[in-house]
Amino acid sequence: MTEVGIDATINRWHEPLALGVIDPHDSLSHPAGVADAQTESAACLDPDQFTNFLIPNWFEGEPTKSTRNNPFPLPDPYFTSQQRNKKNLGEIQQILREAPLEENRKRELSCALHVYFKDWLY
Repeated sequence: MTEVGIDATINRWHEPLALGVIDPHDSLSHPAGVADAQTESAACLDPDQFTNFLIPNWFEGEPTKSTRNNPFPLPDPYFTSQQRNKKNLGEIQQILREAPLEENRKRELSCALHVYFKDWLY
């Protein structure tokens, strides 16, 4: 980072930078295409809505570089939220692993979880 002149100690998560606005008439950037919609700008995300963004490696043969050493740390509220979500996920996974369910009930549970995930995703 130093070689290319990037100061990793600067943290500007709390200073959103708007490089443009969303055109409410553009159906690609605003699916509703509503003419009377307010133009949207950048804003800070609530820490409770923060989630990790992972990009899958579709090309297994290509070497991947680790991003575990991100020089830009998360602000404390986002880090706390991330850790809480990780802990909650671990607890839920443990409960599901230990649940005494028959095979057909496991399939029903799996289908229900997929439905909830798709609802959350879209």
